[in-house]
Amino acid sequence: MAADPTDNHLRLAHDARRMLRIAVATARADWNALSSAATEAREARDDRAKVEEALLQTTLFCGFPRVVSAFEHALAAWPAAAPVRSTGAVPHAEQRARGRALFAAIYGKNDEVVRQKLASFHPDFHDFVLESAYGRVLCRSGLDVKMRELLAVALLAALGQIPQLIAHARGAMRFSADIAEVRDAMRIGGIDGPAADDAIARAAAGLEKS
Repeated sequence: MAADPTDNHLRLAHDARRMLRIAVATARADWNALSSAATEAREARDDRAKVEEALLQTTLFCGFPRVVSAFEHALAAWPAAAPVRSTGAVPHAEQRARGRALFAAIYGKNDEVVRQKLASFHPDFHDFVLESAYGRVLCRSGLDVKMRELLAVALLAALGQIPQLIAHARGAMRFSADIAEVRDAMRIGGIDGPAADDAIARAAAGLEKS
């Protein structure tokens, strides 16, 4: 099994780090890295359903075409022993309310401001984010909110989306992630050193105000 190049900075559990590495490899279209992480996950007997949930969530950040390729490479490295069964779906009738509630829980006092900003982009964008991204995907039961927010941190770091990274770092902290875990997720996504220090400081400062 290949060694994780950042093992000397471990904070997250090994299985969580492999999951984040798979997601980040998808964002970068680095299929060798994805295959390596998926192979390690298979050999370590990680929870396959959680890895699949991570890939489903990655669709929100990378789009369908990229995640189609990610699933293909993941399945080649870690063939499914049985047909995949979806167990985490949110009933359609509940998606709007649950998405709205999760959004509010993540953004705290900034909830209204952020929702107004989304609505200002396009009349349908606000509803699309809350109902589809939050209600249909992020509310799925396969991963807890803390893990989903750390996934978002790693992916946004890989994509260089710093304002959104700060918002989701703050969200991870709201759901009990400590600073070391958030930093580890950033590092997996490729942000470390002073840039990570600054993002964490801004996330923590905003948390105190919200």
